[in-house]
Formats: sequence, structure tokens, C-alpha cells
Amino acid sequence: MLSSFRLNIKNNIRFNQVVKLLSWNFLGIPLGIVTNIIVTKFLGPKVYGDYMFVNNIFTIAILILNFGIFQAANRALVLTNDTEKAREYYGSELIIMGGIYILMSISLYIYAAFDPNISEKGIKIELFYLIPFSWIYLLIQYFEVLFQADNKIDLLVKTRYFPKVGFFVSAILIYLFFKNFTGNKLFIIWGFYITTQIVVYFFVIKKIKVSLKNSRKRIREIWEHNKSFGFNVYLGSLFSNVFSQLSGLLISYFAIDNSGVGFYTLALTLVSPLSLIPNVIATTHYKDFSTLNSIPKKLVKITFLISITALFFLLLIIPFFIHYFYSKEFEVVIKLSFIVSVGVMFYGISDFFNRFLGAHGNGKALRNSSILVGITILISNIIFIPLFHETGAALTFLLAGLVYFLSIQFYYRKMVKESSIKI
Repeated sequence: MLSSFRLNIKNNIRFNQVVKLLSWNFLGIPLGIVTNIIVTKFLGPKVYGDYMFVNNIFTIAILILNFGIFQAANRALVLTNDTEKAREYYGSELIIMGGIYILMSISLYIYAAFDPNISEKGIKIELFYLIPFSWIYLLIQYFEVLFQADNKIDLLVKTRYFPKVGFFVSAILIYLFFKNFTGNKLFIIWGFYITTQIVVYFFVIKKIKVSLKNSRKRIREIWEHNKSFGFNVYLGSLFSNVFSQLSGLLISYFAIDNSGVGFYTLALTLVSPLSLIPNVIATTHYKDFSTLNSIPKKLVKITFLISITALFFLLLIIPFFIHYFYSKEFEVVIKLSFIVSVGVMFYGISDFFNRFLGAHGNGKALRNSSILVGITILISNIIFIPLFHETGAALTFLLAGLVYFLSIQFYYRKMVKESSIKI
């Protein structure tokens, strides 16, 4: 019986995918932590804040200018089992992405040239040099969304974690050879970061074997999916994701430097592992979700139990971790981590149910819940950030996570109820 059980486990594709993705997730945690410690020590609070501020700018630009095209291609891949057709969708999406890159680059140059905050914080030159490499952020979105839909977990692992391994090695090199560097430290960090991303992404693109055959036809199909699904998700993300990323930018506009941006972002980074388990489980079951009327209760219970246990464990170790590995300048991160950790847990569990709705093409539900979250973030940011700066952003994140959880639960239960009536 034991040997039979082991054989079933070994042959269970989804179980093996969960184990593989979780293994890389947990391996990525210490790599990310060590990398972050070296980078923060190398840059210091102010320049680290500049680094994360620029990162937020690129992320927001993609959220605003993708117009739902990635989610539309995601939907097209979910609905096909034709390998050749899937390769054509990958190729057509790359063509569309090229157009988005041109639009994004022009928009970012205009923003960098005319926003007074960029000049005041002294990062205009760095931003001008980095904009041509913004296509890297588009590829991150491309891989993340499409590989989930196509259940290419092995390639998803490579795009998520191989760059982290490369940047970890880069951080070691920075520590060994650039410790006493007195020039522009931002260029050093960005140079290593961009190089590691490019090496991995070119390798993955080659592995996909994208096809440009029937590009016009596939682009038209993606466009149709965008009208029925992708654009609805996009509209919702404009409210939730864009406003969420804006929190980091707004801290900068109400402060004399970007150190608060760094503190807030570091707190989010340290507690981000809380969202890994629900995201991994949902990612590996994404294609399966499209054939189910509801998420198995056992899967839901396991996800909740592990998430809550991880939250309590994280709250216990964060103070010791900050005191031991970071300077006194970063002690404010302890308080911020306590606040945003609960929000991250809400976001992680909500994304678990979000994946189920997305697998069923329920773009309107995703849009509406995202709009509610976005309105919450906007109002909270306006109230809290001018008063409390990075602490205000953390409070906003917590409140938004709670609203996201409640709204996604409403739409999930509504969908399950409607499915049972149809049966």
C-alpha cells in the first residue's frame, strides 16, 4: 500500500509541480534576503529608496499601458490544447509587446523630463539611461501571465528564480569588489540586475520556440479575447495595482528624500513570502480550475491554515532579523512589517480565489473587485500618506488587502452559487 501511495504521488503531475514551485520559492527566500541585505548596505537608505522609486515607475508604466493584452493572451492559451497554435500566440504577443514598449518608452521620457520631483530627487540622468531597458519589465509580465495559462511550470520557475540566483551572485560580487565604491552606486546595481535578467530571458524565449506564423489571425483572436476578458481585468488593475504602486511614489512626493520609499518597500519585500503558498497552489491548479465548479474544500482549508501559521511565524522573527542584519536606520521597518504582513496574507489568499475566477474568464468580477480595492487605496493614500508618510502607506496596504479579500469572496461565492443552480 505504501509503495502504491508513493507511486501515485510520483505520477501526480500537479503535486509534483506544487512541490517544484514551492521548493524554488523557499530557495528564493534566503537568496532574496541575502541579496537585499547586501544591496541595502551598499546603497544606504536614501539611494536604496531611489532604486525602489525607479523600480516603481517602470512597474506603474506597464500596468497603465498594457491595456489587458497579456490577460487576453492568457485567456487564448487557456482555451487551446494545440501546441502549434500556442506557439503562435506566444509570437503574436511578442509583436504586440513591441508596440507597447515603444509607447511606454516615449511616455517615460516625457514624464522624466517634466516631473519636478525627478529633478529634486536627483535621479533624472539615471532614469533616462534606464528607460531603453524597460522591455525587461514587459517580459516579466509576459512570462508570468502566459506560462500560468499554458501550465509551463518549469519555464515559469526559470523566469521567476534564475534571475534571482544571478542577482544573488551579482550581490556577492558587489560585496567583494565594490564595497568601497564611491561613484554612482545606482548604475552598479542596475547594471548587474539588467544583465542577469537579459541572460535568463533570452534563454527562455529560445526554449518557447515562438512562432510568427498566422500572426495577423492570432493578433485578431487575442484582440477579441481582450474585448471580452482582458480589458475588464485591465480596468480593474488600473484601480488596484496602479494605485497600490502609487503608494511608493506618493511617499517620495511628500518627503525630502526617497528613504521612506525604501523602508516601505523593504517591509513589503520581507513579508512577501506570506503570499507564496496560496499563489503556488493556485498557479499549479490554474488550468484545472477552468473545469471545476468550485475549489475543493480541502484545498481551501490547507491554504488558509498554512497562510495563518506562516503569518504568526513571520511576526515572531522579523524584529530579531531587522536588529541583527540591518543598521539602526532601518528599525522603522519592524513596525511597517507588522502592518503590511496582515495585508499580504489577505492579498495572497484573495489571489488564490482570483485565479479560479480568472480561469473561468470571469473578468467582470476581477474588474469590479479591483475597482473597489483601487478606490480604497486612493482614498486611504490621500488621507494617510500626507500625515504618516511610509506608515500611512502601510496602513493603506492593510486596509486594501481586507477589502480585496471581502470583495473576491463575494464574487467567488456568487459564482459557485450560480454554477450549482445551473447543475
